Amino acid sequence: MSIQQPLPEFIKVNNEVQFSAAFDIDSEGHFVNDWLILTNEELIVLDNNGKKKTQLFLEQIKAATIENVVGGGYLLIETEEGYSQIICRFTSSKMKLFSVACEMIESFRKEGILQGSTSNLPASCTSCGRPLPEWTNVCRRCVDKRKVIFRILDYTKPYRGRMIAASLMMITATLITLIPPYLTKVIVDEVLEPKATGMLLLVLVLALTATQLLQEALAIVRGYLGVWVGSHIMNDLRKDTYKSLMNLSMSFFEKSRITQFISRVNSDVEAIRQFLTDGILFIAGQVLMLLSILIVMLVMDWRLAIIAVLPAPFVFLFSKLMWPYIRNRWYSQWRSINQLNMTVGDSLQGIRVVKAFGQENQEKKRYDNASQVVKDETIRTDGMWQGIFPVFSFVTGIGALLVWYFGGQAVVSNQITLGTLMAFIAYLGMFFGPLQWFSQALNWMSRAFASADRIFEIMDTKLDVPIAKNPARLNTVEGQIDFQNVTFGYESHRPVLKKINLTVKPGEMIGLVGHSGAGKSTLINLLNRFYDPDEGNIYLDGINLKDTSQDDLHRHIGVVLQETFLFDGTVAENIAYANENGSPEEIMHAAKVANAHDFIIEMPDGYDTRVGERGQLLSGGQKQRIAIARAIFHQSKILILDEATASVDTDTEKKIQEALTRLMKGRTTFAIAHRLSTLRNADRLVVIDQGEIAEIGTHNQLLEKKGIYYKLVEAQKELSQIKGVGTG
Repeated sequence: MSIQQPLPEFIKVNNEVQFSAAFDIDSEGHFVNDWLILTNEELIVLDNNGKKKTQLFLEQIKAATIENVVGGGYLLIETEEGYSQIICRFTSSKMKLFSVACEMIESFRKEGILQGSTSNLPASCTSCGRPLPEWTNVCRRCVDKRKVIFRILDYTKPYRGRMIAASLMMITATLITLIPPYLTKVIVDEVLEPKATGMLLLVLVLALTATQLLQEALAIVRGYLGVWVGSHIMNDLRKDTYKSLMNLSMSFFEKSRITQFISRVNSDVEAIRQFLTDGILFIAGQVLMLLSILIVMLVMDWRLAIIAVLPAPFVFLFSKLMWPYIRNRWYSQWRSINQLNMTVGDSLQGIRVVKAFGQENQEKKRYDNASQVVKDETIRTDGMWQGIFPVFSFVTGIGALLVWYFGGQAVVSNQITLGTLMAFIAYLGMFFGPLQWFSQALNWMSRAFASADRIFEIMDTKLDVPIAKNPARLNTVEGQIDFQNVTFGYESHRPVLKKINLTVKPGEMIGLVGHSGAGKSTLINLLNRFYDPDEGNIYLDGINLKDTSQDDLHRHIGVVLQETFLFDGTVAENIAYANENGSPEEIMHAAKVANAHDFIIEMPDGYDTRVGERGQLLSGGQKQRIAIARAIFHQSKILILDEATASVDTDTEKKIQEALTRLMKGRTTFAIAHRLSTLRNADRLVVIDQGEIAEIGTHNQLLEKKGIYYKLVEAQKELSQIKGVGTG
């Protein structure tokens, strides 16, 4: 496998290059453009002039690691001779790239082959080479515009009948629009110029009135159809976008800022709807108008028609040249507005922290800076339109001037009638009107394509946790869990769990113990299948979790977390979250088992009391007991308790422990607890140290062993004595 950035021509390497990349910082923190190269046999570091700074045989390397520092990291090599050496330093933007280099060196050390995972590399477009956002493989510059259009049009298929009706009305309205100028010609040539009297003038005026009324009636009906179709399309787009968001893996959300998706689900969908219901009909109507008027003008006088349309090719050419720039400007403006929204979202969600640390002024500065960028981008984008539109008007106006001159001469020489010239001028105004408004069409199209790119980015995102094609059904679950040689890391070069082997019997309670960062919560995440192991497998009753569906799996897993999240609804709605069809009696029973019933009935509206956003109207202990009631109501066979009592006082903890004891009966339970004393009744304690299972046993067995668990217990005793609290 070869992973390479193109080497400068003056850099010559004898052996076949398997990895090459430029790093950007030297040992003193200065920016450089030096190179790390891995060949079949050697590791080489060159400066930008091709001079060797380091050269090692790969066989000499005992270990390779990536160390993180503020703003970047470095590649550290340990040789067989026992000394360590920093090979290269780099900024955060190159972290993934050099993580692959580290992975390849480790692969050579273990297996004698330079191998690394390209999935860890920053994604780039295969066509233009530009970097891609982490959540998509779609290049905004290289995306096939025709495919985007057809994909957008797919959303109109269910409403094809009404769209066709609106289109027919648009065609009819366009043809009717051609009538008034011709009637004007008749009025001038048949009534005004010969000074004729009689009913003809009245008939012609009434005909003009009728065409105007018919146009307005068609506009009203077509407008209603547009609103109806647009609302349905917008609803479909929103549902599909939100469905895609809900299906995405946890790693996607951990890499992304959540607030950005609010605008995608709302404003971007609105831009696409506007294009589908207004933009497409508008563009189609204007194109039909152009063709119809051109035909009429050619029939009336082909020479004047050719003179009139002379500016048209320049307008189309100018529009085509400007379109890419316009699209980029809209995208830049959207990014600035999105950043402003995320700044507001971050500040308001963390308002307690902002107030606690007195950082109001700092947040104001952050907002002012983001708002300044929006202002600058808006001036650039809207200012561009203020320049483009007058150019369109001037160029199209040239055609009218030419027609006045040559048409006037034709009238004077009696080659055409005055009515013909007046009708020609009217048609010409109608002809260049669509051309002038072509900029508005570009506006709609640019907004729609930029929005469609962002919407389809979400829909096209590949899942880190793939959906099984023919998932095994989990109808009844006993609760046996098997971890077999499970290795996993959020970054593949830095495994958090290593070769985990553990079998948990149905109904057994397992306490997970270890220092912070040892991998306890990661084990729980894998059991929930928020992620899939890099190596090995996890089985539930003999079925590989990779062969199950997420929905089916989570029906059998109940979770109580340290940071309890409640939705802005009633107490009853939060308890019955996993099964909205639950009866009031079942909800109340779950609350009683969770020791939550007594405080709930004391609330103003009892079970119908609203808990506020994120449950802010309740205390920490109350939220935790409602979360336990939610897990009880879920009636799952497997239970996960992740620091469920870490943030409450002793009295509240006692009530929660009583509720948890009832909850755990007959369920396979995995518990992580801050206070080790709460785990002493576990069937087995699994001590995880540096990603590996270090000890397994009961509380008393591990104390007698006097290993890691013993030290953790003693450390907590000392801490409790310092605080003046009994160990319990």
